[in-house]
Amino acid sequence: MLGNLLMAILLVVSVVNLTHAQDVDFVNLGVRVEGISHNRGEVGVALFSSPKGYPSHIEHAYEVQWVGVQDGPNAIEVVFEGLPFGDYAVSVFHDENGNRTLERSTLGFPKEGVGFSNDQKVTLSAPSFNASKFTLSKAEDLQVVVALDYRE
Repeated sequence: MLGNLLMAILLVVSVVNLTHAQDVDFVNLGVRVEGISHNRGEVGVALFSSPKGYPSHIEHAYEVQWVGVQDGPNAIEVVFEGLPFGDYAVSVFHDENGNRTLERSTLGFPKEGVGFSNDQKVTLSAPSFNASKFTLSKAEDLQVVVALDYRE
């Protein structure tokens, strides 16, 4: 009798845990930024969930993380935790002078390193949200790599 009761309790706990695991509707996103060419300033990693402000108006980003650049490896990694499913795009810039503003030339091109998800590049204009977006749609963490591009 006690054995049957114990088995029933374990079965109920297992079903509850399985049901809860299937109800997960958020994931973590890791972003690895490669190609940092100077060991000064900060790297800003902006995660956008809509086209509004993408890619340079980070005040409209879903979340922004800043990482100080240190001597050593030319790459950093950040993790955005607990993201709901949906479309996102990443915009990164290396703020070498630490003012958290992207410096631009008189023609509007970036003077500091920039990078975007889906390996998008600045051409005559910045890449669009749609060209840079990716979808978080299942309960698995995702890792994206963004390579910085410097126009020096």
